[in-house]
Formats: sequence, C-alpha cells, structure tokens
Amino acid sequence: MKKWAVWLCSLLLLLPLSACTNDGGQSEKPLQKVRLAEVTHSIFYAPQYVALAKGFFKEEGLDVELTTTWGGDKTMTTLLSGGADIALVGSETSIYVYSQGTDDPVINFAHVNLTFKQVYNVLIVPSQR
Repeated sequence: MKKWAVWLCSLLLLLPLSACTNDGGQSEKPLQKVRLAEVTHSIFYAPQYVALAKGFFKEEGLDVELTTTWGGDKTMTTLLSGGADIALVGSETSIYVYSQGTDDPVINFAHVNLTFKQVYNVLIVPSQR
C-alpha cells in the first residue's frame, strides 16, 4: 500500500511539470504582429529598446515592428491610416484630432514622468479597440 501511495504522489507531482516547455508554450502559436510607431528615438523609451533587443516581446508571443516617424503629426497620420497599431506620442496629437470633430477618437494611455514633468502616451487607433 505504501508503494502505491508513493507512486501516486510522485505521479501527481510530475504531471504538472510535463506540461512545461522552455519557450513558455509559444512554439505552437504564431507570434502576434504589432506595428509600433514612436514619435522620436528617445532615452525615455529605453525599456522598450531593451525588451526588443532581449526578445522579451517574442517570449510573450508578440512580434513588435518598431518605426520612428519623427513628429507627432506623422505619427498620428501613420496610426489613423492603418500603418501602425500603437503609437508612442504626446497627448496633444490626439487632442488635435479630437478637436477637429472626429466621431471615433483614439484612446490614450498616459504615463507621467515625474522627474521631467512630461506626459507620454500610447495611442490605439479606434479600429483596434
């Protein structure tokens, strides 16, 4: 009876481990393509650059394509025309679009940098909601 109990306990402990893989289970699913437009190449986006270089996004199932658009107007145009899924840009660009009377404004996710008192936003085009 003790042998059966030890065998059963061992089996119950080993079964969850057999489901583990080195790649976090991502080998079976294709990567989700995400097109990211940044307003400028900046030190403030350093964590993003490190995550791209180290493959952290790929580990999470994301294939991130980074484009620098060099200006808020160009970044917003890229986002609204479907050239990007997400944009990193200041909040004024979405305010300009909203003030022109759009029925479907972009969504802002803001981050305040307390050291420099600047606000950075991630914008998502309405069709991606």
